[in-house]
Order: sequence, then C-alpha cells, then structure tokens
Amino acid sequence: MKISVIISNYNYARYLTDAIDSVLNQSYQNFEIIIVDDGSKDNSHEVISKFQEQYPDRIKAIFQANQGQGEAFNTGFATASGEIIAFLDADDIWLPNKLERVVEEFKRPEIVGVMHPLDTIDASGNKLESDSANIYHLGEDLAKVIINTGNAWGYPPTSGLTYRRSILEKVFPIDSVKWRLWADGCIIYTTAFLGKIKTIDEPLAGYRIHGANNHINVETNSVCEESALSGIEMTNEYINQFLEKINYPRRVDISRNLQYQRNKYYLKGVWNFQQAWKISRLILGWEFYTWSERLYYFARFVMKNTQFILRSGNSGKNPKKVFAD
Repeated sequence: MKISVIISNYNYARYLTDAIDSVLNQSYQNFEIIIVDDGSKDNSHEVISKFQEQYPDRIKAIFQANQGQGEAFNTGFATASGEIIAFLDADDIWLPNKLERVVEEFKRPEIVGVMHPLDTIDASGNKLESDSANIYHLGEDLAKVIINTGNAWGYPPTSGLTYRRSILEKVFPIDSVKWRLWADGCIIYTTAFLGKIKTIDEPLAGYRIHGANNHINVETNSVCEESALSGIEMTNEYINQFLEKINYPRRVDISRNLQYQRNKYYLKGVWNFQQAWKISRLILGWEFYTWSERLYYFARFVMKNTQFILRSGNSGKNPKKVFAD
C-alpha cells in the first residue's frame, strides 16, 4: 500500500528538515514525498533541493507562485501516485510509527480516512507537557457528528489527516480561492460524507507552536471575530453545496453550531432572551462536553448575560428594545 505524503510549504525553511526527516524515518517505508513550495521567500528552495538531490527516487519537489494552501494541496494531489494520501504541514513532525498505524486502519476496506490528534511542541521541537493532545472520541460516523453540531467540533489539523486517493478524487480540486487557508477543513468536512472516518485516539504527530501558525486563532478584536464568523458561514455554505452535488439527503444547519451562535451573540454584546435561551440549550446539550463542563460553560454564559443586562441598564437603553433586538 503506497502512501503519497504531501507537504505544503511557505517560508518554513527553518522547520522543513525536521518535517521531512520525520517522514524518512518512518517504520513504514512504502511512500513518496511530494513537497509543494508555495512561493516561499526564505531559503526553502535550497533546503528542498538538497533533499531532492539526496533522495531522487523518494522526493518530488514542485515550486510554484504563491497561491495559498488550497492550491498547494491541489498541486500535490495531482502529482501523487499513492493509493493513500497523507498530509503534513511543513512546520510539524510525525512520530516514527505514524504511517504504520495508519496503514493498519486502511486494511479495513470500509475506512476511507484516518485522523489522529497531535501533541503540541515548541519551536525547538520539545513537547509542551501543559498542552496535552485533544482526544476526540468521534466514532466512525463523522457525518453524523457534523450534522448534529452544525460543523462546530474540534478536528485535527493537516498533519493528522490521511485518506484513500479514490475518495479524494471526489473532492479535488478544491476551491483554492475560498480555501486559501485552512484547506484541511475543506477536506475533513467533505470526506466525512463519503464513508467511514477512523479516529485513532492517540497522538501520532507534533503540532509546532511558533507564533505564526495558521491554526492559532487568537481573537483580539471585533474584526478578527467577524472574520472567524465569516469563515464558519463560508464553510457551512461550501459543505451544503458539496452535499447537494453528491445528492446527500441532509444539510448542515448552522443554528446548531454552538461556537458560531455563542461568538456571534458575544460580538453583538446585547442581551436577548430568545438567543440566550437557544444558546443555553446548546451548551447544556453539547455532546462533547462532560456534565461538569456543561455546567461550567453554562455558568460562564449566565455571567456574560448578566453583564449585558447591567450594561444595558447603565446605558439607559429601553429593556424592551434590548429584549426584541
């Protein structure tokens, strides 16, 4: 079972060697490495070229103008020849047994994709003990999870994703304009409706934290918040268009998305009974919260609403207008 490893890179020359070495040192050796450099301005070309010269039968290098992660994935997939496609971010690393574990799962013909969590590592590659890997316990019916939660669940980033080529042929090429960033999300949400996705509940890779990660989404102002909400809306629209294309009977309802509904409510900053009640029900019924977590987040939500009510009272707003807004 041959695996094509797609590494998309943009200005990560300082981490590329670790990423490539983590593939070359795998216990499972039936693979090819496809490195797509997306117009890097650092010395990535030099690093990649040296590896290609050293491993001409293992490594294919493609250098293209900067077009974003989505187009880098498209390029890599079009070049891949393996039965299995694995993705690796250029700043992350794999554990030596990652491919071996993944291949074990693909021996089951009904499995079309395999995901796993990642440990968090620092810029030097040291594991951050304070940040343990998220264990998802998603089962194999990922489509049901996405439908039930309005696509609001935490999923592994790029380096934890592997799929059968035959399945990705139904997804690629992806829209490289809409998915210039976070293209892994596009792959996760679409493949979920094409077969069983196995989640291995053990970390098989390291997700590097270095201050410039695309997946680190620290919301510092309303502009960032609005951008995040727009991203969720675009994702939801894209998923439903795909479901229509494949004649899937159901659609993803964003009203079930706790993250979206809560953040949108917080951004507005005005108390509204109907919205507060709706979000409260989502929190108390959220299947990925334990009961203690549900109570904790519900208490935080109540406190936030209390602040909204007090703020409206201090500003002299008409309570009826606040309620009806």
